[in-house]
Amino acid sequence: MNFLGHAYIARNNPELIAGNFAGDAYKGNLEHFDLPKNIINGVKLHRFIDDYTDHSPYILEAGHIFQSKGIKKITYIATDIIMDHFLAREWNSYSKKDFNIFIDQVYQKTDQYLTDLDPGFIRMYNNLKHYGWFFDYSTEEGIRKILWQFSKRINFENDLPKCMDIYVENKGQFDELFGTFILDIKEQSRQFIEGLSA
Repeated sequence: MNFLGHAYIARNNPELIAGNFAGDAYKGNLEHFDLPKNIINGVKLHRFIDDYTDHSPYILEAGHIFQSKGIKKITYIATDIIMDHFLAREWNSYSKKDFNIFIDQVYQKTDQYLTDLDPGFIRMYNNLKHYGWFFDYSTEEGIRKILWQFSKRINFENDLPKCMDIYVENKGQFDELFGTFILDIKEQSRQFIEGLSA
């Protein structure tokens, strides 16, 4: 899952949104970081989501579709980004909260912890807000732009922009896998979050 997916998983636990959102910025032992407990727990949730996603049979199968079309190194970058497209497009099937209101909540809960968060994450986050990346996710044109932008940040030649064509050609298969995965990770993450407060 990418930015939207991570924020969505923490939707019922807003105190975890900022840490979960910024999770990629923190490597190694979390005891080395002087962060509020809710941010630490948010990073833990981020790591859980990443690990669960990496091993999910639904995501592995989606990755195999890309691989069968010649996509190799960036297979699971593609699944992460395009799954956010699926989630944004099908938002009303997975959330009762209006999408715009949800995004405002994500911004609000992240803004209040900016002084605690990693500067590299803050630079990315400011761009995300300024350019309205979340609102690009739901359209094919928007996600193509995001795939192209992301491809330029990867330090080797890649076919990431082509992945949207593969998705469109195999949309039924991908959507079934993504939809099943989202229901699965929602439940697994709920249990993980309960364990954080135990």
